[in-house]
Amino acid sequence: MTTTNFTRRDLLKFGGIAAAAVAGAGALSGCGQPRAVGQASAEGDLAATGAAAGPSFLAPQTPITDFAETHDYDVVVVGAGESGLAAVHTALEAGARVACVQNINAAQTTGNMAASIDLTKTDEAAVQACVSFINWKSDYRSDRDLVNIWARNSQEALAWWAEEAAKGGVESKPHDAVLTYNGYDIHLHANTYFHVEGNHNAAATVIAENLAGAGAEFFYNMPCVQLACDESGAVTGAICEDADGEHHLFNAAKGVILACGDYSSNQEMLDYYAPDTKGFSLFTDFRDGSALVAGMNAGAIMTPHAHTKMIHGEPAAVRLEMPFLFVDQEGNRFMDETCCRMGYMNNFARPYLARAGFEDSTAAKFFSLVPANWEDYYDEWKAERPYDISQYNGDNKVNPEKWITADTIEGLAEAMNAYAAENDWKLTNIDAAQLADTVARYNELCAAGADADFGKAAQFMVPIDGGPYYAIPRGSNKLPAILGGLVVDKNHQCLNEEFQPIDGLYAVGNASGQFFGGVDYPMDIEGLSIGRAITSGYYTGKLVASL
Repeated sequence: MTTTNFTRRDLLKFGGIAAAAVAGAGALSGCGQPRAVGQASAEGDLAATGAAAGPSFLAPQTPITDFAETHDYDVVVVGAGESGLAAVHTALEAGARVACVQNINAAQTTGNMAASIDLTKTDEAAVQACVSFINWKSDYRSDRDLVNIWARNSQEALAWWAEEAAKGGVESKPHDAVLTYNGYDIHLHANTYFHVEGNHNAAATVIAENLAGAGAEFFYNMPCVQLACDESGAVTGAICEDADGEHHLFNAAKGVILACGDYSSNQEMLDYYAPDTKGFSLFTDFRDGSALVAGMNAGAIMTPHAHTKMIHGEPAAVRLEMPFLFVDQEGNRFMDETCCRMGYMNNFARPYLARAGFEDSTAAKFFSLVPANWEDYYDEWKAERPYDISQYNGDNKVNPEKWITADTIEGLAEAMNAYAAENDWKLTNIDAAQLADTVARYNELCAAGADADFGKAAQFMVPIDGGPYYAIPRGSNKLPAILGGLVVDKNHQCLNEEFQPIDGLYAVGNASGQFFGGVDYPMDIEGLSIGRAITSGYYTGKLVASL
């Protein structure tokens, strides 16, 4: 990415005049300066203080004006993931000339399940209840208009995705569920690709090939590093860099759609927007946020901190989300286990990550100790806490054969240490006597019918006694995505710091914000993130092409 990247020391060395010159150079592009909501302009801060304002990615970009080649299209889509491919499809279907620029050498997606609402079975009140449910799970920070776009269009969008993938031999296995909220039954339908080698990316590869055959032009290894703007500040195209370092201007007569995903492999952006991800393992190395930075340099604003994070790491075989006894890697109980959904467990891990100097993501791991008759409690507990209790990942059920087992607590401690060593959990050191004391104390609390240690509801206090004993390795330690992007309106058009739409600039999928708003990604509707990505691209591509 081409940026002006002066350090604080450089700017102090050169003095206020040099700092002002740097800011002035950025203004020549005709685009705005990088902004976050409520953040003063980088130009003003530089001129006033002679010091860099914030991190380097918020520095004004030096305008790129020399191009090896110029390309003319109606719509330019930046990114070939779920949202980008969906945007390409609907723009192409609406008659637009479409280019898709991608920063790596192929279409690429993450995830293997996408959720929608089945509108043939779900009435209007239930649809609105689902929108309210997502808003509640997002700490009431969701934009209701954006969630409604998913609710109204997801069924159509996901049906297209499944049909298009099937043309290339990649079949979806449907997963249907009913979510009850506020007394309303919400019928959910998901496309799942757990069974496909390569997972969801197999579908994306086929769909990209189909779209290219239908007339869309794909430019791989062509990252967007800047946006072109006219004198009014309207975005008129995307500026990309090829493998030789030369720049190409992709003019967009109707608009540029940023479908570039998040910034989850850019450590500086993570530290700034999502500091609570420190210590977790990064999932990719190519989601560098460069196109989001280009959007901010065009005047777009970023969703306020802290951004919603998606933390994964538990395979389906061990994802038993039931509130039995949880112990850390030293065999100590550490929480009220009724908060047991995978997506939230990382919030209990930070002291352990800190103990490892934030250098070992396996410090976020722990164990769930489960009685032999664990299945006897599932239906009752599921009825009591429908959003928290689960033994499924899509249609994949937990597999006790993958769990750690022993006939005694002492034997279980030995087996847990062996498992940890085999899987390179560096902090695990479970003393058999300590684990026995933890289990004895927990069983004592269960017998008393009151949790004097953590206050867990008595109905979930089930003793761990009588073998065989099970220990389930749990804990999420990988960061697949950040769910906080550029602020958009109900048309997915990017907004400036006055909350006015920027002509010609749109953002979809994880590049856009305000759909999720909580600290964590709510996994209560599995596949929601990918369903939202496909739907937003599908909706916006059609919208932009019709302008």
